[in-house]
Amino acid sequence: MREKIERFSKGKYDFEQPQLQLSTEEISITVETGKVYEGSFTIGNTAGRVMKGVVYSSSRLLVLQEASFGGAENLIHYRFNAVYLKAGETHKGELHVVSDCGESTIPFIIQTEVPYCMTSLGKTKDLFQFTNLARMDWSEAKKVFRSEDFERIFLSNEDRYRFIYQKLIKNISTSQALEEFLITIHKKSPIRLNIDKTYAEYQVKNESFLDKLTLTKDHWGYSEIRVHTDAPFIELEQKFLWADRFIGNTYQMFYRINAEKLKPGNHFGHIWITTAYQTIQVSIQCKCSHEDGAENRPYDVKYSEYALIENYLHFRLNRIDLVKYLENTEDIMNEIPSGQNEFMKFLLKLHMAILSGKRKQAENLLSSLPEDETIRKEQSIPEYCAYLYLIALYRKEEAVTDHAAQTIRKYYENGYNDWSILWFLLYTDKRYEKNKEQKLLDIKEQFELGCHSPILYFEAVQIYNEEPFLLLELTQFEIQTINFGIRNYMISQETALQYAYLTNKRKTMHPLLYRGLTRLYDEYDTKEILSAICCMLIKGFKRSEKYFHWYRLAVEAQLRITELYEYYMYTVSDTMQEMLPQPILLYFIYNSSLNDSKKAFLYANVVKYKDKIDNIYHSYYKQMELFSFRMLEAHEINRNLAVLYQEFVLGRPLTSELAKHLPYVIYRYDLECSNPNIVSVTVAHRELNIQDTVPIIQGKAQIDLYTKSAELFFQDSHGNRYVESIPHTTTALINTEEIEGNLLPYSNHPKLLLHLFDRYQDYRIVNKNAILLRKKVLEMEGLAEEYYTECLQALIEYYYENYDDELLEYYLRKLDLRKVRPSERNQFLEMMVIRSCYDKVLEAFDEFGYEGISINRLLKLCSGWIISPADQMQQELILSLGYYIFSQGKYDIAILQYLIQHYQGALKDMIHLWQAGRSFELPTHSLDERLITQMLFTESELEYSYSVFLSYYKGISNHTLVRAFLSYFAFCYLVHDRAIAVELFPIMRRELNYEENDICLAAWLKYQSSNQNLTENERIYVEFSIQRLVRKGIKLWFFQNYSSIVTLPEQIRNRYFILYRGNPKYKVYLHYRIVSDKEQDYITERLPNTFLGIHSKEIILYHNEVLEYYITQETAEGEIETQHTEIRFYFDDKEKEISHYAHINRILKAIEAQDDVGLMELMIDYVQQEHIISACFEPILL
Repeated sequence: MREKIERFSKGKYDFEQPQLQLSTEEISITVETGKVYEGSFTIGNTAGRVMKGVVYSSSRLLVLQEASFGGAENLIHYRFNAVYLKAGETHKGELHVVSDCGESTIPFIIQTEVPYCMTSLGKTKDLFQFTNLARMDWSEAKKVFRSEDFERIFLSNEDRYRFIYQKLIKNISTSQALEEFLITIHKKSPIRLNIDKTYAEYQVKNESFLDKLTLTKDHWGYSEIRVHTDAPFIELEQKFLWADRFIGNTYQMFYRINAEKLKPGNHFGHIWITTAYQTIQVSIQCKCSHEDGAENRPYDVKYSEYALIENYLHFRLNRIDLVKYLENTEDIMNEIPSGQNEFMKFLLKLHMAILSGKRKQAENLLSSLPEDETIRKEQSIPEYCAYLYLIALYRKEEAVTDHAAQTIRKYYENGYNDWSILWFLLYTDKRYEKNKEQKLLDIKEQFELGCHSPILYFEAVQIYNEEPFLLLELTQFEIQTINFGIRNYMISQETALQYAYLTNKRKTMHPLLYRGLTRLYDEYDTKEILSAICCMLIKGFKRSEKYFHWYRLAVEAQLRITELYEYYMYTVSDTMQEMLPQPILLYFIYNSSLNDSKKAFLYANVVKYKDKIDNIYHSYYKQMELFSFRMLEAHEINRNLAVLYQEFVLGRPLTSELAKHLPYVIYRYDLECSNPNIVSVTVAHRELNIQDTVPIIQGKAQIDLYTKSAELFFQDSHGNRYVESIPHTTTALINTEEIEGNLLPYSNHPKLLLHLFDRYQDYRIVNKNAILLRKKVLEMEGLAEEYYTECLQALIEYYYENYDDELLEYYLRKLDLRKVRPSERNQFLEMMVIRSCYDKVLEAFDEFGYEGISINRLLKLCSGWIISPADQMQQELILSLGYYIFSQGKYDIAILQYLIQHYQGALKDMIHLWQAGRSFELPTHSLDERLITQMLFTESELEYSYSVFLSYYKGISNHTLVRAFLSYFAFCYLVHDRAIAVELFPIMRRELNYEENDICLAAWLKYQSSNQNLTENERIYVEFSIQRLVRKGIKLWFFQNYSSIVTLPEQIRNRYFILYRGNPKYKVYLHYRIVSDKEQDYITERLPNTFLGIHSKEIILYHNEVLEYYITQETAEGEIETQHTEIRFYFDDKEKEISHYAHINRILKAIEAQDDVGLMELMIDYVQQEHIISACFEPILL
């Protein structure tokens, strides 16, 4: 601005001011709440020249990033802050552009709307529309869900959903998080799968094949489906499926049965289809049989041997009769291919013939054999021994039997220690009949050599049943043998008791022995076996609930077993409701080595049934009381301890020691979750920034819940979280309502404080305890900002209503208004104004604006600020606030003086302010100067422009500014013929006394040219000034108006002025001619710039001459041509001028009038005058 003022003061002007060019006439936009809108517009001018200026905004919410600008085309960026605004608001205002090319206003209308995001469905504004998007395009919804704006758009007013979203978004799977979120907000249900079959049976031959399962889902959405199998012959095409890839609501899942991995026989396997919510099991059975004929199938000797042994045992165990045994044996023999094991088939036929009593057939078979036994020996010694056994069985002669026994023993003792040879020996050697112990030793020897034939087990069991005293120890042989007997129900009661006796002597537990004993107890139900079972379990430290059955039976049978009662207590379920047996209760009165958990169960049982066992209750009382206190100090809690606390802690007067520990246990809950996929649960309270994660073991966990806003997040082994889709139950362990209120004076535990705070907020309790509680909550570490603010607000409202100014101000200064709900913010802002918390209010106004605050409050605040010192940033805000108050018609002298002193804005606003100042008769000198400066800078003229100048001129402090103002308006008056205030001309005349100013002088002369009543001094000054200007080449048309008052220079007398006002940077040409009887061409010549764009030429015209002319000007856009003008000159001889020019014009008029006499006289006078002049005067030679 200063540069332009200096230029004006020196008489340097642009002939015409370029016009402002704005890229927009109005800013009309819609902004999402919670967002900052950024826009821009351009400022230029019609001349395309470099310009300077500044832009003012009438609203603190619309901020210009670059308020000042400079350049030919200027891009102005602005931001509108709608972060803290409500939807549906309309904000109006103006941007004022102040530049050296003029001043202009851009009105703006900004409306706020509900936040949204643009999707394929259009503007998506709420959760209902978002759910539709997820239904139509899951991938797009997933991108929106992960976007930074999701919370702002969809959850700004949903505190609970926002909290849940913040936790779910941490899922490994975004799709699973989105699915769970939609379930939690009740926009959809979890996906449940159905399957077309849960069992499939196949006849498999040689070729592999495919089959399928058809899955059907009942809802749209996302589900991660895991598929696995436990059978290698079942090959899955996919191990992962996704519900969003179903076609419609179905999906065909293919699997392959690989025949190469199947052997003949039955094969079983399973396919498991698992989601987060369910597990589907499909059972697969394959019956494999190859199509190659029996003649081509490889013969399995082992299988035949196994079949023969199994068939034999079934016969010996009386599971089949002789007829069935023989039929089965024949079937097995028939499966042996021709040409293989022919001698073994012969032996089997012989054996069947003997057993069936077909001696003739047996004789024929024997006669068919070669007589040479050497051949048979070479084939197989075991088969040869079988042959000897069958011969003895057939002959039934002692000599034959003895021979067979001797021969078989010879082989057995000389390296052929096959178990089958021993078996033949057992039934041919008569020594075994008298010596069962030796028979048992030989069988045991075979076991130690690695033989585990069930036939030998059978023989051994038979011996033990006949002579139980032979069961003297429990080595691996005895254990396996007796176990075989138990499985096949062969063990006699005497043998069972001997077996139980031996197990009791063992120092460790053996699983096989335990299983055997339990089967024997089921069969014989004896105390000895029960005792053996319990002793073994105790030696094995078995304390699982599944063993409780045995300990309970032992207690009921009153068995005397060391630690029986302890193990009874270890294995009894903590959920058992019936009273413990009296022996148990009496035993632990003086002898309690139980762990704390079982002690709690024991004592809780005593308390529950104290009415039935009064004496026992009193015997336990002291130890139960001490135990309860110890557990409370350790902060332990479960259902049983809850019973004890209710009995021994909560039912007595509260002490500080008890109060210190109670908050750790009174908010504990038991959680039960039956979903096997869930491995842990995270408890998150919205009041705190911390969360607790607890493992879920066997579907159970303990969690702390102390406010109603607590959320449970269940986590699976894959890291995904779930909220409401996982069924679960929570059970409070202690009823806290009766005691928690009494705890507050003794404890500052966060759980207690938050629980009470939550309750007080719900019931709007406001009393001394509530205030004390809120103060304690404020001091908590890890408190969420939302609840910190809520607590502060409650305290502020309390102290505001109870007129405690000091504490009110203390807590007001702690309040962060950005955390306060928009609907409540102004209420607290006004409180801050009342308490003169200027710094806090300043910060808030800068962030949120001050619209909506009571004008009276703002008036008080602004006046207070003006009185107190403020930094530069504060001054800007004070000015903005002050003018806002002023524009509402509410202000005081302090605000008005401050604005007069400092405000800078649009000229119309400053004029309005100036008028108010004048009406209060306040000094406005500084405002006058700013106004004049801005008027000159923008080259603007307003209604009160001259009044402002006259006011300023009275106390002039800047002569350059006055000279610039006078010069500029003189220029406008002179060059552009603009009307100006007549009060300026006397000032111009006065200033001309102090310094020369040709522009003001010319303007004053123009103004006075119509005044015929000049004083003598004025007349002299006019004549002198005209002479001076003409000598400078400034010849102006209005000088001729003074011809009757002063003597004008010859150069301008009797001249006709051709005048044109135009930009001096462009050339101007005059085209003219004097019209006569003979047509003449136009004469063209340059029309000079006489003064500041006034182009003129003086032409002498004589009476009745006609002048025709027009003017052209070259411009950037092309040539401009004026209208043709025709002037006919008539000489007016009223003044009787004496000059050559007048004399000639009189002659011409006489000619025109055909006055010959007069003409002659005028001509004689003219000649005489010329002669006298030439005789009396000579030219001056230089």
